Amino acid sequence: MMQQEKNFYDEVGKNIGWDFSIIESRKIIKGKKWDFLRVVKQFLNKDKILLDIGTGGGEKILQISYFCKKIVGIDNSLEMVNKSNENLVKSGRKNIEFRVADSKKLSFNNNFFDIITARHAPFSSKEVTRVLKKGGLFITQQVGEGDKKNIKKLFGRGQSFGKKSGNLIRRYIQELEDVGFKIIRKDHYNAIEYYKDIKDITFLLEHTPIIPKFNHYKDQKILKKLEKKCKTNKGIKTNSERFLIVAQKL
Repeated sequence: MMQQEKNFYDEVGKNIGWDFSIIESRKIIKGKKWDFLRVVKQFLNKDKILLDIGTGGGEKILQISYFCKKIVGIDNSLEMVNKSNENLVKSGRKNIEFRVADSKKLSFNNNFFDIITARHAPFSSKEVTRVLKKGGLFITQQVGEGDKKNIKKLFGRGQSFGKKSGNLIRRYIQELEDVGFKIIRKDHYNAIEYYKDIKDITFLLEHTPIIPKFNHYKDQKILKKLEKKCKTNKGIKTNSERFLIVAQKL
């Protein structure tokens, strides 16, 4: 992780962790094919030990902590882990541990975890297969190249801006198969999203890497253009592209 990127996530972690419930509760989404936590939950039981890569503030993984034996959540950002530990204390859960760690070099024994998850976070296929038990599952949801396409077009920059959708999922699948995984599910959706107003869009862009170096003040003209061009009676229209991979270690 580059220093600038690390600073960004540290600042977000300090402010909100990875909690977007404020704007999510006001958002309308059409065409979403799955819920990541529900996908993960169907594979859990009280004997399972789970590793969550890129856990953020732990908001998501805390929701399914009742359904497994133990969870370890890791993140590159110290501030994210601090926030996740704050959330852990509030939850009262005793079967979760959060720590700062690099997903490219996992500090765990071989064949230790039953399930590994990564939601919108980078991972190393080699490290995932090393610390996962034989027959264990790796479940990842990632952001597709065409996510927030209309917003990126107006800004002229953004995550995977200008890249063709589908290359990322093919690359990840190939990497996983190369280290001995069997793909048991692959899925994709490109849903329509409506954010309540430009304030919610601004909050999203300030706290995610969708638009690198986004600045509310410097980008005010583009925000006004976005509001004018994309506003509907349901809210500010954009899209959410996601893909899902469930892989089993052979």
